[in-house]
Amino acid sequence: MARFAQRSRLHPAWVVAAVAVVLLAVAIWLLRTRVPEDFEAGEPEPVGQALAPQTAFEFFYGSPDLTGLRREVRFLPRTGDFRKDAPAVMQALFSGSLEGNLSPWPRQSKVEGLFLTKEGILFVKLNKAVRRARGGDFGEWVLAASLTRTLCANFPEVSGVRIEVGGQSTGPLLHEMSLEWTYTPSMFEER
Repeated sequence: MARFAQRSRLHPAWVVAAVAVVLLAVAIWLLRTRVPEDFEAGEPEPVGQALAPQTAFEFFYGSPDLTGLRREVRFLPRTGDFRKDAPAVMQALFSGSLEGNLSPWPRQSKVEGLFLTKEGILFVKLNKAVRRARGGDFGEWVLAASLTRTLCANFPEVSGVRIEVGGQSTGPLLHEMSLEWTYTPSMFEER
């Protein structure tokens, strides 16, 4: 028995080595998880502040068989402020289809400005990244159709859309469709 007890004792050097490894591991963990001193925490959300309600929005994309548009529904926050809601809907449109439909919108597409007339014509200023749209003539048609149908379906105050791309409001959208036209939903309805 005494002989067994001697064998099961750990050598003091092993105990010291094990403690050193544990201390080293703790020190490394503390250094890696330490918050930098120049880190600024954001302001906490006030308790009880209401979030914008989620609302169903209609989005239109090109059909995979190149025959027209396909409708998708997504839920987004609606603030009730057209100047905030319309750009958010357009950015969601630019992010592409969630159901496998065709989107010619380049990922870098951005809304640079909006102006809604008393007559309900929405002037939309887009950045020049839109000029890199894909899909040829059908892609150009889907650009105008998806933007017009999406905006008019979700905002009753919008009856038509005028597009400006990269500071240009004359000439073609991409190839054939004019930037001087006012696009209306009836121009893109299924026949």
